[in-house]
Amino acid sequence: MTRELSPKARRGLILAVGILGVLIAGMSVVDMFIPRPYDGVVPDPYSSGGIAVRDLVPGGPADRAGLRVGDTILGIGHRMLNSPVEAPAELRQHNVGEPVRYLVRRGDDVFETDVVLSPTRLGTFAYLTYALLGFLFLALGAFVYSRRSGDAAVEVFFLLCVLFMLLFVCRLRPSSYYWIDYFVQVAGALALFLLPAVFLHFFLLFPAPKVFRFADPRPGEEPPARPLVLLQRFLNGSPLLFVLLYTLPPVFYVIQMTALTASKDRTGLVYGAPRANWILLADYLVLGLLALAHSWWTAEDRNVRRPVLALLLGTLGGTVPFVLFAVYFPALFRNERYLAWGVVPMGLVPLTFAYAIVRYRLFEVRVIVSRSIVYGLLTAVVTGLYALAVVLGNAVVSARAPLSSPLIALSFGLLVVLLFDPLRRRMQGTVDRLFFRDRGDFQKALLDMSRDLVSQLERPKLEALLTSRTSELLRLSRVDLLTPRSEDGSLVPSRGGGSPVALPVGASLARLVIERGQPVPLADLDVWTLDAVSREFLATQRQRGTKLLVPVATRGRLLGLLAVGGKLSEAELSREDLDHLTTIANQGALGLEAAALHEQLTRRAEVERDLEIARDIQVSLFPRELPRIPGIELLGVSRPAKVVGGDFYDFLHVDGSGTGRLALVVGDVSGKSIPASLLMVAAKEIVYAKAMADPDPATVFRESNRRIYEIKRRMFVSLGYFLLDPDALTLHYSMGGQPTPLLVRAGAAEASEVPAPENRLPLGALKDTSYDSRTLFLRRGDLLLFYTDGLNEAMSVEQDFFGDERLKASLVRHAEAPLGELADELLEDIRQFTYGAEQSDDQTFVLMRVVGENPAPPRRV
Repeated sequence: MTRELSPKARRGLILAVGILGVLIAGMSVVDMFIPRPYDGVVPDPYSSGGIAVRDLVPGGPADRAGLRVGDTILGIGHRMLNSPVEAPAELRQHNVGEPVRYLVRRGDDVFETDVVLSPTRLGTFAYLTYALLGFLFLALGAFVYSRRSGDAAVEVFFLLCVLFMLLFVCRLRPSSYYWIDYFVQVAGALALFLLPAVFLHFFLLFPAPKVFRFADPRPGEEPPARPLVLLQRFLNGSPLLFVLLYTLPPVFYVIQMTALTASKDRTGLVYGAPRANWILLADYLVLGLLALAHSWWTAEDRNVRRPVLALLLGTLGGTVPFVLFAVYFPALFRNERYLAWGVVPMGLVPLTFAYAIVRYRLFEVRVIVSRSIVYGLLTAVVTGLYALAVVLGNAVVSARAPLSSPLIALSFGLLVVLLFDPLRRRMQGTVDRLFFRDRGDFQKALLDMSRDLVSQLERPKLEALLTSRTSELLRLSRVDLLTPRSEDGSLVPSRGGGSPVALPVGASLARLVIERGQPVPLADLDVWTLDAVSREFLATQRQRGTKLLVPVATRGRLLGLLAVGGKLSEAELSREDLDHLTTIANQGALGLEAAALHEQLTRRAEVERDLEIARDIQVSLFPRELPRIPGIELLGVSRPAKVVGGDFYDFLHVDGSGTGRLALVVGDVSGKSIPASLLMVAAKEIVYAKAMADPDPATVFRESNRRIYEIKRRMFVSLGYFLLDPDALTLHYSMGGQPTPLLVRAGAAEASEVPAPENRLPLGALKDTSYDSRTLFLRRGDLLLFYTDGLNEAMSVEQDFFGDERLKASLVRHAEAPLGELADELLEDIRQFTYGAEQSDDQTFVLMRVVGENPAPPRRV
């Protein structure tokens, strides 16, 4: 059973490989550029039984001495040699310019010749170019790995860059006699073995691990063949796939080298390695390119397709010439003349990766390229072009006599100056499109989103911004918004889907998120410190792929949670991503608060509109005109505490004519606003129907009580029913829950309450209740006040009631005034007492005065 390396151990191993590669490459470069006595022979580093001459430096000492490619050097000076590693010790015994005797075998002939050693550096400009290209790969890989060391694809990419460096620096170099050459050539050979497999391995992981689907069953088609199913299973899940990829190159090398050694045929070697290994390298490169092309073709996200396409084009531009001129041409024609044509274009590969990192944030690596620096370099380039144009123009003008006039030279200079700024602006626009457009687009999109979050008042659109738009902008697999549930405030998905487990606001996880005030990675949470409901919630979120919880809070109040999934690229969330999510959540909190306020105001406006309508209905239910009864003056007033009140009064001609008996009804429905108003309407209709059938007060109360109880339980009606007989001047009445009317006799100095019935329960309080009645005999000059408890229970700012005594005193004080003035004075006395305090109950009353045969015209306020 194998045990995987820990992330720390794996990181240490990868860094060790990188450092070792840099040391070997550095030694190779130093070895190439140290001056030493040299014979101009490029040996085969793996030859034995002498030094096989693989190549000669044109015009070098060995070339001048008559040696040829294919010769074997058996000895140098007085020493017989078996391998190239033995030559440096002998050459160090001689000086530059000294002739040295060489023993050479050519075919079946063995002869001696003198070689005059010359000082030389094996490193050429071409090798220096290859070395710089190799170190460019290394710099790119090291930079990416330093930013994303925990990503599997990035680890493989770093190793790929190290191997490219070793290939260019250690494998494409001239061989030397010195001991270091052996180690450098071995490192180059290892790079050659591993590079094809690592190249293909990387593009099987990037931009996302490849999943092959060619053997998936399709509806309506025959099942795929068993071998195809097994092959797909092997490619998708078997660890033996990468074992095969990595063992194939060394196996090819061993087989080929064994065969070439046995046949003593050196023509099958290209740069010291079998031709088959170079061809295998080219085949792996082609497969890697096909994998990259497949990723681009199948990617649905535009943000993934664009960088992959850039990498595909750059990698094609680098690897195709490499395969043709550095692999196939030397392997087929044994001609290395066009090697540089294949190696130099490989610089497109690291440059393309660097471009994709800067512009598209490849590997989720953010690189800030200062515009001022780029524009400064651009200005320097344009200035150089300007100066070059002026110099060339002056040279052309001065060389031709007809154009040698100073005026022509001045005109040419002015023309160049005029073209300078347009050229700079055009080049600047090109640079912006190449390097800064995506970053600018992202920043603009983020700014637009921020503005929408704080200005959007429609909750569904706001929730879409916080979820769909955020996941699209930051390239996240998913973002869910959890908001408080209306019943208990527990956090649940706002769109009804997602986790069925709610998170109570008082749960330990919710408190922890509020305390931190920043994104909380689920991997960092110690679940055993949380309560049971929090652990259950976390388990469900982990099953859904949630990586992060981001609080949507303001002023310490949690308005919601963002449950954030992983990146589409499967990379880790960066510090910049966390900052963006925090900003979005904070602005989303402001937006949710504004949306809630907008909803509240909207509901209030709707309620106020409904209340206005109900108010109009209620007003319409009050009597439009007061009855004209000979010898009786009447006045009714009602002022609701809210838009719609529960108080009412009405007059009923129970005998069906305007001159018979008159029933006065004054009521107060429990509650306020629309429910009270609706019950008021129902109570009036019930009382009206019962009174028209039998106007006796006790009977009306008994029948109405049963009906009101059935309509609305736990709500009741305080009612006073007064049956006035104008001819007999009697007032027959029953009361249920209403204050007793006040009576001021003519010339009296005080007000008294009329005799109250014994049973005064409000209507609807109990189902079966009996009511009794009383009769009051009236006299000329009597003044009666029928009222609800909104008058005597009017409350001042000191929480004191107006009270019965103040009400009686006010009534007596203004008793001689006309009813209209009397009503105004009563209300003014109450207003002075309450001094602007908001009242919780309606103020409704009816005034009645007995004036004899000539009553004043009735009036209603």
